[in-house]
Amino acid sequence: MSELTAIIDADVIKYAAAFVGQKNGIVVNHPTIGIEKAFNNRTEFYGHHAKKAGGWLAEYNQDRDSPLLPDEFTITETVEPEPLKNVIHTVKLMYQGMYECIGAKKHKGFIGKGDSFRVERSTLLKYKATRPTIKPVHLDAVADYLEKRLKCEVVEIEEADERVVQECYKKPWCVASIVDKDYYGQPIRLFNINRPDEGIIDCTGFGKLWLDDKNEVRGIGRMWLYYQVMSSDLIDNYAANCFSDVRWGSKSAYKLLSPCLDDKQALTALVSGFKGLYPEPKTVVGWRGNEIKIDALYVMQELFTLARMRRVFGEPEIMLVDVFDKLGIIYGDNS
Repeated sequence: MSELTAIIDADVIKYAAAFVGQKNGIVVNHPTIGIEKAFNNRTEFYGHHAKKAGGWLAEYNQDRDSPLLPDEFTITETVEPEPLKNVIHTVKLMYQGMYECIGAKKHKGFIGKGDSFRVERSTLLKYKATRPTIKPVHLDAVADYLEKRLKCEVVEIEEADERVVQECYKKPWCVASIVDKDYYGQPIRLFNINRPDEGIIDCTGFGKLWLDDKNEVRGIGRMWLYYQVMSSDLIDNYAANCFSDVRWGSKSAYKLLSPCLDDKQALTALVSGFKGLYPEPKTVVGWRGNEIKIDALYVMQELFTLARMRRVFGEPEIMLVDVFDKLGIIYGDNS
């Protein structure tokens, strides 16, 4: 067997180091009273983002007959970046740690550039639309260092984590060094640097779901992929019930899928779950502003494509109806 090789999702390093390498804050100003004060964030200023009835402002208002409102203040974003050399030093240590943690001397990293094909493929909710839109000051410099000095491969069209999966697929000597939960549903070996006690995990096969000691859903193998499709991902911005009137959450998906013992049972449960969310076809307005006629199969197919990572570059979209027909699963049109 070839020498143990760490395959690194360097996007994690790119964003983490760049964000840590600066201090973000706000300055609030009340033009009438003349208050000007700096805070680390809005929560520190006025409390909960929706209620806006706490923080420093609530304490200040205790001594006033007429309380000041958050909307009376102007808020200016502030950024204090660290010296670039400090940030680059952090990048170097983080990258080194991601292959040393599994005892590997060989390593290969990937960083993403631009939007992936999933943005264009998404029609219901825009893929990854909830990600921060403001770039850290040193983000481009960090990406340049990862590419030119640490020799990370730049990935376009697909995503860095997808290329990590492709590099590890059917190569047991390649181990993905990661932090992202999405990898647990891909057929590779991985090491989660945030869960070192788990060791190197083999995620190939059907897998399973379980509840951890915090009562949160965990999983491995294809079962974790099915769970992702049937629940939601706030970071990647997709949800099974995005246009449904039915309340649905992570525990709902867990209860539906956890009893399943094989792929046919799990996929049959997916069909049942999505039909429960979308019992009849309906017309909705997608993220581009256009009207779309959807049904259970439409939503299930889109989420499956967004959640599943391609095993090889340019692999065509896997159509669920073909899988259902092969396994003899009744989904509607073939009933």
